[in-house]
Amino acid sequence: MRRLPLLVLVGALTATCCGTASAATPGEPARYAKGRSQPVKDPVFPAYGNPSIDVLHYGLKLGWQPDRRSLTGTAALTVRAVKPIKEIRLDFGRALKIDHVTVAGKTAKPGRRGDDLTIPLRATLAANKSARVVIRYHGVPKPHNSGQMRYDLARLGLRSSADGSAWALQEPFGAFTWFPVNDHPSDEALYDVAITVPKGWAGVAHGTYGGKTEKGRKVTYRWKSTDPVASYLTLFTVDKYRMHRAKGPRGLPITYWVRREDRHALPVIRRMPELLRWMEKKAGPYPFPSAGLVATSDSGMETQQMIALGGDYLRPEVVLHELAHHWFGNSVGPRTWKDVWLNEGFAMYFQIQWTADHSPGSMDDHMDDLRLEERFARRLAGPPGDYRPERFADHNVYYGPAVMLHEIRRRIGDDRFFAMTRAWVQEHRNTGQDRASFTAWVNEHTGEDFTELIDAWLDSR
Repeated sequence: MRRLPLLVLVGALTATCCGTASAATPGEPARYAKGRSQPVKDPVFPAYGNPSIDVLHYGLKLGWQPDRRSLTGTAALTVRAVKPIKEIRLDFGRALKIDHVTVAGKTAKPGRRGDDLTIPLRATLAANKSARVVIRYHGVPKPHNSGQMRYDLARLGLRSSADGSAWALQEPFGAFTWFPVNDHPSDEALYDVAITVPKGWAGVAHGTYGGKTEKGRKVTYRWKSTDPVASYLTLFTVDKYRMHRAKGPRGLPITYWVRREDRHALPVIRRMPELLRWMEKKAGPYPFPSAGLVATSDSGMETQQMIALGGDYLRPEVVLHELAHHWFGNSVGPRTWKDVWLNEGFAMYFQIQWTADHSPGSMDDHMDDLRLEERFARRLAGPPGDYRPERFADHNVYYGPAVMLHEIRRRIGDDRFFAMTRAWVQEHRNTGQDRASFTAWVNEHTGEDFTELIDAWLDSR
């Protein structure tokens, strides 16, 4: 899944529930049908997200001024009402000033309270009917002080540096610091993003790179997501990047965006095609139309189709971890943050398997070492299925679920285990899942009852 804690293991190691519907309902734009979700209220972070609306599509036109470290934006949202609503409430950072709002082309007067934006509707929007909301805004974004124990999660959302560069990584929330959003993993949407910057700079986002256009002293970079994206998997970063191109399995287009100071990591970055081929053998075809890596931030994140890594995280096992999330976390994600272990357990497991395949020691040896780390992590942060909220994405949701997966593998054997993990992704593509759906599916797929084992690993203190 996400920003990876450092682990040392044998020298090498240092993210059928309700998902996206496939067809539009009356009153809903057919071209955005893949962005249809069934949003829910989060049991861990209930202040973020709004289960009464389902954003189908975001059209974001963003401008970044490095000299002022300021952002201008026009966000066009296609919003479906999950139930009859008289207003549309979104998460939106208070540091950004609203210039104008329209609903269906008519001016609306929004209300602000903290990081909530409320847009009144002229008439009740019936369930399954859609409205187009356009919000123009500007300002100097500020990251959100989350209160999390992890150093790289203490501030979430868009950050900038004195040199004018900017990057926005957010999990479990923080997209609201740079655009108006329903900031919850259960509401996935399609995206079109355009980032305009001065010449000499580049704007990188999630999705497939659509090229750039120049006008005067400015250049606009375009990105498109044709598979639904959870808000925590979105990306905004501006720096003096140089783009490199490559091809992955079956000609998959790959782009790398690298700063001058990160050129030393190009040998690692250029291993992405190799790492993708290894993952495909374990988990099936890569689930998106393009892949990439941008060297940014002080952490690591599996932002969709464009992983973001910086500093010491530019290592092959971490690149593999973040790529693994594109199967486990991006294509099949957690419906709420209660089940972040679904992301991190799988990604951790494949990272350790890759390490075992490329270094001394068997997979069992590596997992035996991990068990010692897992016991300490569980005592510190709580069980993976009921962790302490201030320790979101701590080591416990990585290690315990990884060992749990290995216990299942030992019981059913390698062939059945990897057949199961491939089928999990292929059968649940572009959906959000939870413990109940995972457990029921494993039991049905294997013909054995793993409920007690799964519950013990996720709940035991």
